[in-house]
Amino acid sequence: MGRNREFNTENVLDKATSLFWAKGFNGVSTQELINEFGISKSSMYGTFGDKMKLFVASLERYSLQVTNNFKVRLQHANGLKKEIKALLHSICIGCMEGGNGCFIVNSAVELAPHEKIIAKITHEHRRRLESIFTAAIKRGIESGEFSNKLNPKTISRTICNTITGIQVDTKYIKDKKYFESVINSVILLLN
Repeated sequence: MGRNREFNTENVLDKATSLFWAKGFNGVSTQELINEFGISKSSMYGTFGDKMKLFVASLERYSLQVTNNFKVRLQHANGLKKEIKALLHSICIGCMEGGNGCFIVNSAVELAPHEKIIAKITHEHRRRLESIFTAAIKRGIESGEFSNKLNPKTISRTICNTITGIQVDTKYIKDKKYFESVINSVILLLN
């Protein structure tokens, strides 16, 4: 019979996500993780396997939180165009003020080219986001808020590419007006 865990797994994942998000996979040592968690190395390895498995668990959890948030916001929106603009704006402000960008995008850039599991997670994240936005665009077309000439999948991909661009570009462009013009241009596509 195994020993009971002496720590909260969710809290450890929260701390791991924060560290990996701020420094990347390669910027965080195993010792730094253990020190941050306040647990033993054997407890970390016994629960999560190794550093990459902990990273994967953190990334998957983060991805589900983000996509669920987007889904809820768009499903309960009073005006999809207004909500899409608000989502884009909040992503921009969050990245500019937080400075770390997006954990998914950062991980895709750092690891996806040579780690198949990270490529799979980041691709699945994008697929879920596109599906969420496609469903919202379809609802907007059906309600008459959006033109029936729109291709929901193409518009969804445009929105997702804009999100990724904002999440990367806010690392070095700190001009809110710049991003407002980008966001307004995307919203005009919905007319």
